[in-house]
Amino acid sequence: MQYSLVDLLNPEHILLDVQAADAQEAIRMLADPLVRTGHVTPEFAGDVWKREQTFPTGLPTQPLPVAIPHADPTFVNRSAVCFGTLDSTVRFGQMGTDGSTLLDIRLVFLLAIKEKEKQVEMIKQVMILLQTPSLLEGLAEVKQVPQAYALIKDTLA
Repeated sequence: MQYSLVDLLNPEHILLDVQAADAQEAIRMLADPLVRTGHVTPEFAGDVWKREQTFPTGLPTQPLPVAIPHADPTFVNRSAVCFGTLDSTVRFGQMGTDGSTLLDIRLVFLLAIKEKEKQVEMIKQVMILLQTPSLLEGLAEVKQVPQAYALIKDTLA
C-alpha cells in the first residue's frame, strides 16, 4: 500500500510551541502523542535519540533549519508523523555530518514509519515540503493546530 505524508499526519500529532530544553527532550515530547495513540511503543523516543547520535537529522533548509528525526521500525506499531514547533530553538546535529555541526531548530517532523522500505519515500516527501520557504515561515508563525495541518496538507496537495 502506498501512502503519502498527509495520510500519516493527524491533527492530534501536531504540537505547537513545545518547551524543550534540548533535542532529546524535543524528541521525547513529540513521541508522547504517538505513544498515546498506540502508533509507537514507549521505547521509540529513546531509539530515535540513539539513532540521532550517529545519524543526525538537522537540515540547513532556508529560511529555517528543520530536523526530521526517525528510527528503525522496531518500536513502531503503525506509521505516523508528528510535527512540532518549538517555542525556542534547540540544537540538532546537521545531517551528513558527525553531529559536530549544529543547527538551531524550531521545526521538527518526527517520522515513525513501520515499513522500512517506505522510510526513504517519506523522507523524500518531507524534503519536497521543506523546499517551500513560505511553508516553513508559516509553520513557524502558526498558533493553532488546524492552521498547521492545513498549511502542510495544502502544500502537499
